[in-house]
Amino acid sequence: MSMPSKWEIAQFWEQGRNRDEFAPHLSLVEPCCFACGWFSECWEERTPRARWRRARLERAHIVPRSLGGPDTADNLLLLCRPCHEDSPDWADPRQMARWIATRAERPSKEVETFQAWFAAASEAPEFRDAVASVATEQNAQERVMDLLQGLMAQAGTHFAVGTSPGTRVAVLRTAAEQIRSWDKHGMSDG
Repeated sequence: MSMPSKWEIAQFWEQGRNRDEFAPHLSLVEPCCFACGWFSECWEERTPRARWRRARLERAHIVPRSLGGPDTADNLLLLCRPCHEDSPDWADPRQMARWIATRAERPSKEVETFQAWFAAASEAPEFRDAVASVATEQNAQERVMDLLQGLMAQAGTHFAVGTSPGTRVAVLRTAAEQIRSWDKHGMSDG
């Protein structure tokens, strides 16, 4: 017997009698971590089934396979990586339900990304000052966004991390230097 798809697991828990214990955040329309509710707001796929297939969620056993748990929908949950890594590996399913009941909610991927950039900005106050120096100029917002996108295209990423906090700070500091040069040469000279 093959492992159920993410869509099949989500459908099972949507109708499951223990849904509130094991999948309190579940919505068939928008894929999310059953334990913390984390999700991604950006979906290109039109159907819920396609969204679930592409969702960055991992199949997690309620009772681990190593302890005799089967690869069936009633023994599988869909969890984000941090929840999967933190979840209990225990033979008693009640321990998983208790763990889920106490799991803190996480914001969406997009909110987490915004929070990460906000934290980086607090470490690069020169960026705030540079933006403030050109804020009243015509097209300043578009120009700063173009600059940031160009700098991000030059940045590397860490495997399984994406853009690191240090990279965000470096991007903002480099942007501040370039924006200050606009200020010296005038916005239109770039």
